Formats: sequence, C-alpha cells, structure tokens
Amino acid sequence: MIEFKAECGHTVRAKDEDAGGVVRCSYCGRTATVPDTDSSDLSFLFKEVDQGGGDAGSRRRKKGRGLFGGRKRLSGEFNPFAVVFRLCYIAVLIIVVVVVLRKVVIPLFDSESRSKMFAGRPGESARDTRDSADLGRRGSQRRPGLIGVANQDGLFVGSTPPGAAVFCIEESKAPVTGRIDGLSTCTRFKANTRTVRVTDGTYVVEVVFAWNDPSLSDSRLSNYRDYIAFRKEVERASPTDRRRLVNEFFVPDEAAEVFIDQTVEQYYIVRQYRGVTVRQGRSSGVRALFLPRLPTAGGESFAIEPLVTGYIPTKKSYIFNAEYVRRELADYYGVAMADQAFVVEALQRIGLIPYVTPDRKVRLFKIGIHDGVFAAPVLRAAGQ
Repeated sequence: MIEFKAECGHTVRAKDEDAGGVVRCSYCGRTATVPDTDSSDLSFLFKEVDQGGGDAGSRRRKKGRGLFGGRKRLSGEFNPFAVVFRLCYIAVLIIVVVVVLRKVVIPLFDSESRSKMFAGRPGESARDTRDSADLGRRGSQRRPGLIGVANQDGLFVGSTPPGAAVFCIEESKAPVTGRIDGLSTCTRFKANTRTVRVTDGTYVVEVVFAWNDPSLSDSRLSNYRDYIAFRKEVERASPTDRRRLVNEFFVPDEAAEVFIDQTVEQYYIVRQYRGVTVRQGRSSGVRALFLPRLPTAGGESFAIEPLVTGYIPTKKSYIFNAEYVRRELADYYGVAMADQAFVVEALQRIGLIPYVTPDRKVRLFKIGIHDGVFAAPVLRAAGQ
C-alpha cells in the first residue's frame, strides 16, 4: 500500500501496482499521481515537474515517466545511471589523491624538490636584490651585511649556537700557542650581543663553550646527535687525540686552532682565531661554528640540509644580493642544486657556512659583516 499527499493535502492510499499511475482523491475528486516507490538514485534528475496539476500533466506522466521513462523499474533491476554516477565520484577522488601525492607528498622525499620548495615563492630573489639596492635609503638597520646589532663599528664576534664566551687580546701581547683567557689585558664578553670598540690593530680571539653547556648537551634544547658519546670519548683520550676528535666532530671554519682545554673543574671547547684585524674601526669579524659534522650518504663530505633545518637559528640576520649569490653557487662553484637554497638560507641566518665543492676543496661561503659582500675562501682540501 502506498500513502501520499494529494494537492488538497488529503492523504491518498493506492495499491503498489498503481505506482507511477494516477488515482482520484476521495476528498476533492481531483486526479493525483501515485509516487514511484522504486525510484533510482538519479531519478530526481529526470523527473518531470507537474506545475499545472491537471489531467494533461497526469496523462504525460502516465505515458512516459521522466526523460527516459517507459515502464516501471522492478525491484533489484540494474540501474546504469547510478553506476555511472558512482564511477565518476570514484574517478574524481582518485585524481585528487594523485595530485596531492605528486605536488606535496612525493617532493618531501626528494632533496632537489625540497630545495626548490625551501627557496620560496618566485619573486623572492628579485625582492632580495631590491633590498640590497635600496638599503642606503632605509637607514643603517637595513644596510647590506649584518643587521639587528647596534654599534656595528668595531669587533663583532658571533657563535652558532649563540652565547659563547669570547676572549680578545692584541696579538703582540698573546702567547704563540695556548689559551689567552687568563691574561690580565684580555677583554671578555658574550658572542652575538654587540660589537666591541677596540683600537686598530691585529688580535687573537677565542670563542669558548663549556663542553656541558646546555646549548650543546641538553637534549631538551638541542638535537646534537652523538654528542654525549663524543664527550665520553674525549674524557678518556690523550691531549693529541682530543684535538683530533674535536676537529672531526665539528664542521670547519676560519679558526686557526680548535682544541679541548681541561681545567681542574671543567672541560672547554676552544676555537681560537689569530690575525683578526681591525682597520678604521671595522673588522671582518669572527663567527665561530660549533656545528656537528653530519656525514652525507657517501661519507665523503658533510651534509648542509640537516644543519640548516635542525641546528642553525631561524632568524635572518644578514642582507645581501641573494640572486647574485645563487648564480655564483651554481655557475662558478658548482654547488649541487639540492644544496643551493640551503646554503643561501644559512648565509641569511648566520653569515657563513662551509661546503665541499666538486673540486674537493672545503670552502667557507661567507657574507661581509659591514658590506654584505659574498666571498668563498678555501679552508683546505677535502680530507686534510
């Protein structure tokens, strides 16, 4: 039995076999179309709308229901339109999944694609170039080179991670070898905080971390892998082996000496720089790298990407012509495409980064502190 509402609002009852046909309302006497209870999922796309409500509309519906009407569809009969609709839905879902995989998921596992994503949106390079060209009109805090540090004239000493202790003395007053921290004329300050006004001359600079400094050893603040094992090995090694171990664990920079200094109570990691010159109140500065030497897959070099993504502070502190630097890295120094964006990012954050170029030389890509000039001095041949 089928129950439905006629136009007058009265409930009409009809037999199941009258589905799709017409019956007369016992209340108002007008004809009414009996609903088809076996409608397919797509029947609403093909159903005719009876706006007149008269006999003509009833005769049209009885003659042929919908655009593809004819006979009444039996229960369980195959409906091709429902199948086509479901297939289209599945096809659209598959296309969306494939696009997301190709555009987002798969590039995350490819170093070259990650490098392109890391480089940022198109136009950023041009914006970097405009920044360098217009810095003179924006004030001293936006000039090329180091930004965000007051009183930039003088000697600037930075460290990565920041916060190392710094000791400075004129080279003529320093011993030929060994520490300078105990000398009475030695100046002491913290790295990364300010420039120090010193007279023109040549200096010896030490940048020092206690080996258990939280920046290096606290797993809650740092992800320096194998650092605890390194400390244990250093403790039981001879002085000669300690020097070798510390040079093997950390990436190279411009330090003349890198060694472990042991006192009665503590061990210190010392990076000592000699021949640091100050001319007309400015110097090339010192930027010490206490970054782990993370090997590449082949073990012949050290990886750049994990240093940038996991160890180097994210704040950008240097302004320079980034587009020019990218061209130099690619065209002259042969830096792998997968590494180029990470090298530029490191320069923007800390101003320098070591890299093993295809000619097997360890170069220190660096940005001038006072002028933003790009340079790439050779530290040594790879393997030395």
